[in-house]
Amino acid sequence: MSERSGVWSTHSALQGSIQTAARVALVRHARSSHVHAGWISAGGFRAWREAYEAAGIHEDERVPVQLEQLVSRADLVLSSDAARAVASARLLAPGREIVVSPLLGELDLEGPTLGGLRLPLRAWAVAVGGRTLLRALRRQYPSAAEAARIDNAAAWLEELAVQHSLIVAVTHAMFRRRLSTRLVQTGWQAERGRRSLQPWSAWLFRRAS
Repeated sequence: MSERSGVWSTHSALQGSIQTAARVALVRHARSSHVHAGWISAGGFRAWREAYEAAGIHEDERVPVQLEQLVSRADLVLSSDAARAVASARLLAPGREIVVSPLLGELDLEGPTLGGLRLPLRAWAVAVGGRTLLRALRRQYPSAAEAARIDNAAAWLEELAVQHSLIVAVTHAMFRRRLSTRLVQTGWQAERGRRSLQPWSAWLFRRAS
């Protein structure tokens, strides 16, 4: 099954880059090589999560052409320290130096306990989303430590943007969402285009110098 359609956030923004503006592209990693089928309990979900974090990317992954073109113009490529993010960054920028940092890692995605109830993985994804939303409404998510990490990541990108005109950062779905909000709060502008959640999707931001 192809996940390449709809992954690109804005093609027109690529064509008209303004040299006086610093740009950041937040890219979600490629598909994980860890595959699971069947119903699992809360303990099984935690074990799945650990295996997912340790896994690299699917062996038949290919970088979308437009994303490849963008990365060819980037003067700095960053990555989360998760195996799937590092593997994605290496596929994106073969032969180039990748700056790896835990600052760009995924947020906590712990699911509810639900007793001994067994659910398919898709249902656990819904349960995790519901738990996360409830905790966010109670101002319990992200945690203080994770919120500080988001702030530090945004400040790091701000510092790097002083010397780099285009930065590509390979990161994760939930972290990207929170980091994007923080970037906008600190003066970055989101470029136009669809905000896809698919693997290899890129969200672009611009800050005038």
